Amino acid sequence: MDAQLKVSRALIKLVTKYAFYGSCALRLNVHEDPDTKTMATDGVSIFWGREAVDKWSEAEVMGVIAHEVLHVVLLHHTRMADRSHGKWNIATDFSINATLKEDGFTLPEDGLFDPQHRNKNAEKVYEEIEDQYHEEPAWGLVLEMTDDQGKPLTGDAKEKAIEDINEMVATAADAAKKADQDLHGSIAELVKNVGIPKVDWRGVLRTTLVSKKPEDYSWAKPNRKALDTLDMYLPSMISHTVGPISVVLDTSASVSRKERETFLAELQSINESLQPEVINVICVDTQVATCYTFTPNDDISELVLTGGGGTDMNPGFKYILECLPETETILCFSDCEFYSWPEEPEVPVVWLSTHMTNNPYGTLLSVEI
Repeated sequence: MDAQLKVSRALIKLVTKYAFYGSCALRLNVHEDPDTKTMATDGVSIFWGREAVDKWSEAEVMGVIAHEVLHVVLLHHTRMADRSHGKWNIATDFSINATLKEDGFTLPEDGLFDPQHRNKNAEKVYEEIEDQYHEEPAWGLVLEMTDDQGKPLTGDAKEKAIEDINEMVATAADAAKKADQDLHGSIAELVKNVGIPKVDWRGVLRTTLVSKKPEDYSWAKPNRKALDTLDMYLPSMISHTVGPISVVLDTSASVSRKERETFLAELQSINESLQPEVINVICVDTQVATCYTFTPNDDISELVLTGGGGTDMNPGFKYILECLPETETILCFSDCEFYSWPEEPEVPVVWLSTHMTNNPYGTLLSVEI
């Protein structure tokens, strides 16, 4: 089997069987690199070498991709500091390979496994292993993240890189939740510590709000029918436009003026950057106060909000169901301090909240005031 086809098949099986790892892998730009002998990651991409992929089974390729994903989500590419690169690679592999095996992955036999290092972080393993461990592992390397001049990231650039990974982890955890796949062990603990991601309109929302109208082909999403019936990885139709959005805007008394101003500013950003076909804004406290409709050229930021009573988003969701059936995605801007969650609709829901909350469905994004 051709190496590229083997990697593509391993990726789609990873997405199907292990949604958390698969979601991360698709964000990490997996591609062939002639200078990479096995596989490696710098926290942005996963590089693979043809010679290694040719000798591995498809299951092993999937396992090594998951190995690289775990390096990234645990931020091994940002934590090396002044440690020996070779020894750091050894320590991080000892730290994660037992977890991967417990999750059911198949890994090449010449990997680094030692039960005494199970559930230890890489720094602890680094301290415990002997100083002769300076050579690189046989496969699955982690590279330090650097800037355009090849220098290690520091300061704000490093913090931004870590924020991006945390957002990726939270999004991947949501994908696993939707696939009814439980996270456990170090991954579950990691997701709990990451919490909810910061708002990234061009990333998360562009993916979430994409229209259902197909316009182009993409290899990033497989044609599932072809995969299931022909066992072939073929592209699927994708869209580059954003369909009708309905926004349930919490205008209850518990939402401050500053929060409302932030909500409107973010709505204007969505309208300008994503240019959806239409945005319907429903102002809700315990009932629907009013509904506005905007097109991409309209100014939403000066919208006069009405409401101010208690908090109940159920009427807003009911209004969308009954009056706006063309809606493709629902955004709910709120402090999420209400007692009754609306019944889950058939369309995707994104909760944009100023407070931590345990949403029963949909994607939760954090809005910083």
